[in-house]
Amino acid sequence: SGELRWITTEAAPMHRRCVQIFAPLPGLSAGSQFHMRDRQLEFDASVVLDMENASVWSAPQMDPKQVIDLTGLYSRIQFLFSLLDHSQARGFGVFIPQILSLSHGETADSPPEFADPILHFAQPFILNMARACLQGRSTPISRSADPLIGLGSGLTPSGDDFLGGLSFTLAILHAAYPDLFQTGAILPIETYRSRTHLISFTLLKDLASGHAVAPLHSLILGILGRGELHDIVPAVNELTSIGHSTGWDLLTGMLTGLLITAPGIHLIPSRKRHYLEA
Repeated sequence: SGELRWITTEAAPMHRRCVQIFAPLPGLSAGSQFHMRDRQLEFDASVVLDMENASVWSAPQMDPKQVIDLTGLYSRIQFLFSLLDHSQARGFGVFIPQILSLSHGETADSPPEFADPILHFAQPFILNMARACLQGRSTPISRSADPLIGLGSGLTPSGDDFLGGLSFTLAILHAAYPDLFQTGAILPIETYRSRTHLISFTLLKDLASGHAVAPLHSLILGILGRGELHDIVPAVNELTSIGHSTGWDLLTGMLTGLLITAPGIHLIPSRKRHYLEA
């Protein structure tokens, strides 16, 4: 029905579009024909996946009673990212130290320059988005996001993954703290359809709707929950091992989105609503 699916081994992280199998992956070729017969998925009449007894995976859900108070969230975010080894960062993950500097109130007037043309091009837009999140201004977020769509190589470009991580984080934060900001159309995801390829756009739209790979769900729920932060470091390691740089790009987008919880702008000491600037 036009939906995207992938088949993988049990070692790969789950996703709502993922089918995990315990046997070796079938050696399919591009253009292979397939169809469903009852609960069996058949490829070229020679490979059959029987899903009669398959279990259905669902992303973990946050218990509203376990969500920490917003006043303690920002320091929790700072502590978690201080635990990470940034020296292994790939893709847009190399921007994490600069984003953390901004979050600490430090100036980044002369950020390091990168020889990689993609990183060199993306750097000012990433930092502008981080500043906009810190300041609670939605217009610069959307404006800086536009040049990043489709930017990078690989199955999912780094720009798409970064924006996906940011959009996913905003979706989860809004569900956990409805009064924190208006979602509105901070990132006009649908307008990006023609700017990148089908697979990347589909995953980007999933992320903006709150659907991600399992470790990203575990990570955001661990941050918003009441457990020990050291316990969710394995989820970070699992996330950053995805793809060449996909996991790091998602993590960088998540960190950028989390900056909207910075104190002084978005804290809600009373029942008054505070919104991101339209």
